Amino acid sequence: MSTVWDVVVVGAGTAGLPCAIFAAKRGAKVIVIEAADKIGGSLWLASGQISGTQTKLQAKRGIDDNPDKHFTDFMRINHGTGDHPFMKMFADNAGATVDWLQDIGWAPQDDHPAITYGHEIYTTPRTYWSKDGGIGLANALAPVFDAEVKKGNITLNLSTRMSELITNDQGGVAGVRVSANGNTEDIRGKNVVLTCGGYAASSELWGKFHQRPVRGHYWPHSQGDGLKVAMSLGADFKWGENFIPTFAGTSDPDAGDTKWINTVCVPQLRQPWEIYVNLNGERFLAEDNPSVDLRERALMKQPDMAFWSIYDEAAREKAPPLLFAWSKDKQDRAFATHADYKKGATLEDLAAATGLSAGALQHTVARYNQGQVVKSDAFGRQFMPQPIHKGPFYAVKHYAISVVSFGGVNTDLKCRVLRGNGQPIPNLYAAGEMVGFGRFGNAYLSGTSIGPAMTFGRLLGDQILVWNSNAAQAAE
Repeated sequence: MSTVWDVVVVGAGTAGLPCAIFAAKRGAKVIVIEAADKIGGSLWLASGQISGTQTKLQAKRGIDDNPDKHFTDFMRINHGTGDHPFMKMFADNAGATVDWLQDIGWAPQDDHPAITYGHEIYTTPRTYWSKDGGIGLANALAPVFDAEVKKGNITLNLSTRMSELITNDQGGVAGVRVSANGNTEDIRGKNVVLTCGGYAASSELWGKFHQRPVRGHYWPHSQGDGLKVAMSLGADFKWGENFIPTFAGTSDPDAGDTKWINTVCVPQLRQPWEIYVNLNGERFLAEDNPSVDLRERALMKQPDMAFWSIYDEAAREKAPPLLFAWSKDKQDRAFATHADYKKGATLEDLAAATGLSAGALQHTVARYNQGQVVKSDAFGRQFMPQPIHKGPFYAVKHYAISVVSFGGVNTDLKCRVLRGNGQPIPNLYAAGEMVGFGRFGNAYLSGTSIGPAMTFGRLLGDQILVWNSNAAQAAE
């Protein structure tokens, strides 16, 4: 007779690892299915930001903060959108996640928690940026996870992909069908947890849910497997309407079609010496506006959600590097070979190289230069160190990018996957990117991608046997 596991976790990443660890520590026999050849999932690519209040690190620095303040900041930044009870539950439990991570050996940056500027800022320092980014978090979780594997409490199947959910005669989930090395296997379980990421790497699903091309930097296994199987059982898809892009990504000549943050477009970190022009050759904002939310919303309104950053030789010589992490050789190669990096002896030449209207680009630059002379910019820009007038001229194409999936399956606060009528699909749970980043509303909130995934994964693993038992009793 085949084994019936207490908990089947699909995806050994940001939510799946804490879920499996806590379920195993509660006495559950757990099997973890992972499509990749190693654990960690998108943590290997993540910047590693989490947020939380009333932590030991805040106390050490004398920071007065609490979950209510955290939630109030959520509402201010996302304009009251998103799933309020879900966000409140995260705020109430996030600090304990931060403390637990620190207890198992994770280390944030030395001066954190801090106010960080990649997203709209909180009123209080409560964001923790991991040393070594997401890799630092993966490396902290791995020994704890491996210890449970060695004890026999967790079984790990790598390079194994789920293809469908198995159901029982009552319509409840009873396991998963997986494939590995060309073989198919049914794995039976009393509880199935989908923590297998979103659809950020699926051009098919991205186009279906958002009617635009997928552009970003994503874990290649984020193909929407969990969404597809859950929706095949009637799971409710929500929150995709809260899509908002990250401002802004560029191509890397060494990284194929992915787009990532290779330039500094955050004025608090580097004031702009460039102007941003859309595909019509027109400026569309004050490049030094400190609100990233404003910049993101302005970019959404531009043709193809793209723009060119335009600057001249004088800026290249005097300004802090725009391409902050690239060597001179790599920059030279990009401008010599890549379609998104252009150089021209004159503005007319640059326009021809970029496909912009020469007349529009020349007019835009001339108008900016006039404002720079009289210190009065049409968009209200304050930082204008010099005109753009010394050739050669340069252009770097930027895109609205996404590093997360905004839509996901709807769940209740016990992480049970819900049908469109609000009823749970028996024995099926989800956490992490499976439930959609858009659940936190129509804005980026610092530390609310990794943070909620780990927090709800932790809570689910700790309580799944209790929650499922209670649900079974209620159904009798």
